[in-house]
Amino acid sequence: MPDFPIEEDAGYADSVAEVRREFCDGLPNRIRLLEAAVAVLQDAFDSQAAEAIYFQSHSLKGTAGAFGADSLVEPAREISVIAEGWVKQGRTTSEALSEVQRELVRLTQAVTDYLKG
Repeated sequence: MPDFPIEEDAGYADSVAEVRREFCDGLPNRIRLLEAAVAVLQDAFDSQAAEAIYFQSHSLKGTAGAFGADSLVEPAREISVIAEGWVKQGRTTSEALSEVQRELVRLTQAVTDYLKG
């Protein structure tokens, strides 16, 4: 395999830093969106709320790992798995909703810790 010189590209580093900054800036809003959607599901099943929870948690699971926010990955994954089931089944259970609420508390704390660090 030929050797290709790797050049330092300050523009690339700046771009990566900007994307990371956007990721960090967006975390509190993601938590608010998840909390709002969970609140909707406490009253009755709502497919849009379930889809929002699935989309936000699944997306967060993937992007968190890319930015070294490993502590966010597991609670986001747990929420994603449960919400995917809600979307597929068209319903939730009080047990699953309670589990998502516990994982959301864990996720919120992980976000707080990550943003401090």
